[in-house]
This record gives sequence, C-alpha cells and structure tokens, in this order.
Amino acid sequence: MHHSIVYLSTPTFTPEQAASTVRAIVGEARERNATFGITGTLIATEHHFAQVIEGRREAIDPLMANILRDPRHSDVTILRHETIAPRRFTGWSLAYQGRSAYFESFIRVLASASEPQPRDVARLVDLMVRLAAPHPRQPSRNLGSA
Repeated sequence: MHHSIVYLSTPTFTPEQAASTVRAIVGEARERNATFGITGTLIATEHHFAQVIEGRREAIDPLMANILRDPRHSDVTILRHETIAPRRFTGWSLAYQGRSAYFESFIRVLASASEPQPRDVARLVDLMVRLAAPHPRQPSRNLGSA
C-alpha cells in the first residue's frame, strides 16, 4: 500500500525570484523523489503551492518533515493524508507544467477555509491528475506540397 499527502503552502520568495526558485524546487524534488520511489505533482501559483506526494510511508514521512522545514514556503496545511492503491501519478517523480493562474481559484477556496471541504480537496486532486495525464500525440501532417 502507498500513502498520499495533499498539502497547500505559501511561497516566501518574491515574484522576481519565482521562476528560478520554482525551477530549483522542481529539479531537486524530481531527483530526490526518483531516488526514494515517490511520485506526485506540484502546482505553483503566484500565491500558493499545492502538491500531492505518494509512496511508501517510510519515504513519505521524512519527505514531509523536510517539506515542513523548507524556508521557501510557509503555512503548510495538510488537506488529506490517506492510503491509496494504485498510485495516481505513476511515471512522474514530480509532474509540473509551469506556474498556473488557472489553479489559483481552486486553491484559494481551500486556503481560505477554516475547514477545507473534502469535495473541494477531491476537485483539486482530480484537476492535478488530469494535468499530469499523458496527452495523446496528434498525428503528424506532411505540410509540404504534394
């Protein structure tokens, strides 16, 4: 069985530092997660991070402890901690598609709630799963003249 944690946090860096800082976070996480058999996805917006991590409990617990100590974000709020089977992000040590203003409205609802609603957490996770899903390749077209 695998464990999954969904959490939100608030970036502590300036907007000018965002691109390089998030790039560093993603690079470090992909390497570390691959080493420890962790899968998941990260969403970064201007005001929040949302992340799902999944793997064996003995890998997830120390990772979460490191996440809680990381000075690049604050206000870490665990929205869901559950046992899962199968993994939702197989093949991704960390799925990340770039910063997203679109996700901010979904995350803001959760971040501002004193008691986040399970349906809102489920909606966010579903969107994250869809974002990480492989996209079918379009058939290539020969655009040259016949």
